[in-house]
Amino acid sequence: MATKRSEKSGLPPGSLVPVTSRAQGSTAMNVFTYSEAGCSESSCTDVKDLVPCTSDTVTWIDVDGLKDLDRITALGERFDLHALLIEDILNTDHRPKVEEYKDHLFVVAKMLTLHGTSAEFETEQVSFVLGRNYVLSIQERPGDILDPVRERIRNGTGRVRRKGPDYLLYSLLDVLVDNYFSIVDTIGDRVSDLEKKVIVRPQASDLLALQRMRSLLITVNRYVLPTRELAGRLSTMQNPLIDKNTRRYLNDLQDHTVYIAESIGMFRDMLSNLENTYHAQQNARLSQVMKLLTVISTIFIPLTFVVGVYGMNFDHMPELHWPHGYFIVMCAMAGIAGVMLIWFKRRGWL
Repeated sequence: MATKRSEKSGLPPGSLVPVTSRAQGSTAMNVFTYSEAGCSESSCTDVKDLVPCTSDTVTWIDVDGLKDLDRITALGERFDLHALLIEDILNTDHRPKVEEYKDHLFVVAKMLTLHGTSAEFETEQVSFVLGRNYVLSIQERPGDILDPVRERIRNGTGRVRRKGPDYLLYSLLDVLVDNYFSIVDTIGDRVSDLEKKVIVRPQASDLLALQRMRSLLITVNRYVLPTRELAGRLSTMQNPLIDKNTRRYLNDLQDHTVYIAESIGMFRDMLSNLENTYHAQQNARLSQVMKLLTVISTIFIPLTFVVGVYGMNFDHMPELHWPHGYFIVMCAMAGIAGVMLIWFKRRGWL
């Protein structure tokens, strides 16, 4: 069960209580230590076994799971992290943000995972701590989308092994933002499919799909906008932990988030237009049905009058005794209906 924020009311600031329903039973640590010359990778079960960070290497400590409070606390003591920072790591309902401390930066980002063809996705908070020679990444549970960065470190491809820890932080954030691109592209494809269905033949289920897609876009935008602010602040922050050259990459990261936000806005406008189109199509179909029913009713008005006249049962109605009276009246009624149909057609009502 997740701990609600309200359940922490009255506790001292910095109280370590996980606010997540996905905290794992154990906290695993994977350590990458690399330089341009090489890379080493290991798993660590005890914070005391962590090798001290050196100035000629970069250390990335990737932590999975938040339920082991003792290990999280020991990690905070090992890197001299503020108690409020540790509390924010455990409170996984934060919006993306960046905070400056004396010897490190604290960054909160959101990792989004879209589930197949459904309109549901899962969010996971990823917390980063940038120090002089290290980066900490703390996640709620094992499994993520950061494997491209791990492969670049292992294989020595790209710039990550030639750069400092600030570039590693940028690379990790860039992967998260690239995943936003993938999610928004998937949503865009679904919006295009909905557009084709609504324009050709709208169904009642399409309106529900439009509402779900709009809700999905609103939720994604909820994380994209603060991520844009986060990237903008990192790119302009005058902090010695961020190199001037890395700020250019962070500025590019901000551009990506701006593009994603604009795409989300465009898709939301498309959904609004599609909803208007859906209602217009439904109204048009209703108008066609009403026009057809009106034409049928109009045609039957004179026919009903004729039938009513000859249904009065007066004794002195000579037509009632004509040998061919029935056929004459039926032909006359058919002629009246035919003339009215031709007239309606010429008027453009049919």
